[in-house]
Amino acid sequence: MRPERRSQLLLAVTRSKAKMFEYGVPEEHHIKIPQDPARLLTLAIGLLGDLAARTNSEDVEESYLNELRKNLQFSARFFDAYLQSRLKEELDPYILLLGAASYYLCDLPGSSLVLAKRLGKDRPDLDCLGLEDLLLWLLKTDLPTYFEGSEGKYGEYIYGISQGIIRFFENGSGQSNLFENASRLRKTAYDNGTPRQLLFADVICAVVKKRFENSTWYCLPQYSGLSTDQWLHALQKDTFIRELWPAQHLLGEHDVFRGRSAIVQMPTSAGKTKATEIIIRSAFLANRASLAIIVAPFRALCHEIRNSFVEAFHNESVNIDELSDVLHEDFEIAELLVIKQVLVVTP
Repeated sequence: MRPERRSQLLLAVTRSKAKMFEYGVPEEHHIKIPQDPARLLTLAIGLLGDLAARTNSEDVEESYLNELRKNLQFSARFFDAYLQSRLKEELDPYILLLGAASYYLCDLPGSSLVLAKRLGKDRPDLDCLGLEDLLLWLLKTDLPTYFEGSEGKYGEYIYGISQGIIRFFENGSGQSNLFENASRLRKTAYDNGTPRQLLFADVICAVVKKRFENSTWYCLPQYSGLSTDQWLHALQKDTFIRELWPAQHLLGEHDVFRGRSAIVQMPTSAGKTKATEIIIRSAFLANRASLAIIVAPFRALCHEIRNSFVEAFHNESVNIDELSDVLHEDFEIAELLVIKQVLVVTP
């Protein structure tokens, strides 16, 4: 299943309509939509269901999954634009949930969280016997918040999945029970669930698998070549990240966390500071280095990074100092020593 040219054109028109609302253009000046964008709902939902089902299968090649993720970007953008174009507001909770799930499964977690948080604290009632509540809780990434679970034929599995996720992100254990509950949930939905319940069950299982594969418990030992025991202190800290974002995965896949040199250009809010923390921790834990120097172009930015690292390394045997950019007599020798060890990399 793949969006064709006419579908792409209708998506573009829908996004244009949404932009006019965003920029406050009076409605009498809005563009005319030649066709009802709701015609794309079936395609968008089908793309999401296809990827979710394939993600839960055991014999699917990664290259094919990557192709499906690329196609799923169409769904994520459509759900987002359809919401903003205010065409059928009674569908908003359903579309928000599908849009957040689509963004997450096609590796755009930041956009996913934005949509998920728009639902607020109210649980949407989508006639899915609690599956919608579990999916929203998973997408909001607010794991310390207690999940009450639900009753009915899915209640046992919903509770098992929520407790399994909490346990895994707390101490890295219990993944076998987590996936067993996810598998049983999916089987129950396939055996006697409604079409919407089947879709939500598939998406929940795919999100659970994705969260597991993004988790630092799973990724960092592989990317750094260090054992889980070596990472244990950091992984159990409340301030340490729980999941890697796409740009941080790329650093791991290219062995930057193993000490390989690299020049990296990352946009705002892509996770640079946390990635730098992981690089420094990897070097310290592997005994490749005992000193790390960060050069920032602005004093305010340098101060912000220092504060982040003070919080990150709190109660650890790591000293963090910030040198002034103004040459005073008491700093002159120190700055000359530092300059000898600094390589300034500019994009």
